[in-house]
Amino acid sequence: MKKLILINLLLFAGIATAQEAIIGVKDPEAHKNTDRLAILDTISLPFELSNDKKLSREDILNKKEGFFVTGLPRFEFDPIRGFGVGGNVFFFQNKTKEDPFFYYTPYRYSINTEFFVFENGRIKAAINLDVPYIFNSKWRLRADAVVWEDPNAQYWGIGRESLNNLSFQDKSAGAEGGVRQFNRVNDYEENLKIAVPGNGGRLQTDTHYNQFIQRELLFNALGERVEMGGKLRLMFGYEALFTAFEDYTGRVAEEAFLADGTAVEAVQRQTLVNQQINDGTWDRFNLSGFSDGLKFTSMLAAALIYDTRDLEPDPSKGIFLQYSHEYSAPWLGSDFNFNKFMVQGQFIHTFHRWKNNRNRLTFAGLAAVGHIFGPNINFIEMWDLSSQAEAGGILILGGGRSLRGYREARFMAPTVGLVNLEMRARLHDFNAFNQHFALGLTPFYDFGTVWEGLNDVQLNNFRGAPGLGGRIAWNQSTILRLDYAQSREGGQFFFGFGHIF
Repeated sequence: MKKLILINLLLFAGIATAQEAIIGVKDPEAHKNTDRLAILDTISLPFELSNDKKLSREDILNKKEGFFVTGLPRFEFDPIRGFGVGGNVFFFQNKTKEDPFFYYTPYRYSINTEFFVFENGRIKAAINLDVPYIFNSKWRLRADAVVWEDPNAQYWGIGRESLNNLSFQDKSAGAEGGVRQFNRVNDYEENLKIAVPGNGGRLQTDTHYNQFIQRELLFNALGERVEMGGKLRLMFGYEALFTAFEDYTGRVAEEAFLADGTAVEAVQRQTLVNQQINDGTWDRFNLSGFSDGLKFTSMLAAALIYDTRDLEPDPSKGIFLQYSHEYSAPWLGSDFNFNKFMVQGQFIHTFHRWKNNRNRLTFAGLAAVGHIFGPNINFIEMWDLSSQAEAGGILILGGGRSLRGYREARFMAPTVGLVNLEMRARLHDFNAFNQHFALGLTPFYDFGTVWEGLNDVQLNNFRGAPGLGGRIAWNQSTILRLDYAQSREGGQFFFGFGHIF
């Protein structure tokens, strides 16, 4: 399967390169585009914007005018959910080079639509709207709607103890096997699937020990006003989240095997989420919300952002500092009562450019700390850092957008620290069919840890994983990402859209 994913990326690159050979590297519109730099010196903005927010010279020359559509069908393999099929379609409006914001923003508006279904039944459908400088004002509008259902949502425990090595009863030795530590997550999960005799002689298994069923419906709207020449952003918004969950305890598991590999029917024993709800772990962290009936989380959100990046989807320079806060309370109609905040910093710097500035080597780093507290916390809110810069926040701590070498939600607690380091190398670019493409490689290293609370913070027990990614920038605003990361628990592939930060 790893070969299949790599072949898909190579085929895309090969087709694009073949198109370049046929059509030629030079865009027929390139000569017309050179007057953009002259126009830039004469444009008049309705309000002042800092030069730090201006796009780079190569981004200005390569930027596409008017309305256009990008997107791809997607075929994926997920170690948790099996094969998946779906796609993203992005709609962009850049207007023309006479528009003053053409030189300061990646687009005048964008609409992202996504649909995906996996072999295990996981479904995600989403639509996201983003309108910078709406009506030529200092305001930006963002809105999102997401439908999500996952039969295999991950739960590896809550608290500092989630950092411990994987361990479970060694069922290869029978029903009386002792506790064993597992170095690789695949070996751990294969052990869970082994069926052993239970009470009454019926076979029992632990296939879904670290899983539950999740259903989610999300709506949010966010307004943002820029100050200080566009570098300071003040954001305010509202989020409505409807969630429902089901436990696998007592159900017949889809997969169960005897120690010799023979497939059998077996009942799921107590799951970890069921165990920790009943043993007082959730009470210790003020967690609730695990119900098969819909629970409502009504939240106000705000953020203060200082941003000097030159191109949000694929920046080559700048810093990004953010404090964001979410607040949920019964007076808002919510079933919960909690606060959640995050502090994050990003630094992007290009060390070297070549080939007339078309290729570059850029360092990108992110550091973030998040904390959630309150008398009645919706437990699913611990799954992400409350970034208001993107829908859904930053999923933690593991998976395709945080610690890429570890499973989703592998490490989780009320306080979370995360660091991502990437070296983004753009190695080749070309024009084909009136589209602009840039190909690159991105070695990276992710690491982080979790704490019981702010008073528990200590700089040890971090978990990290290196990796290597491929990148395809399509008309600047669409980034295709293929990452492979290797941790001490195993390796994982991810394919998606956009840098992880």
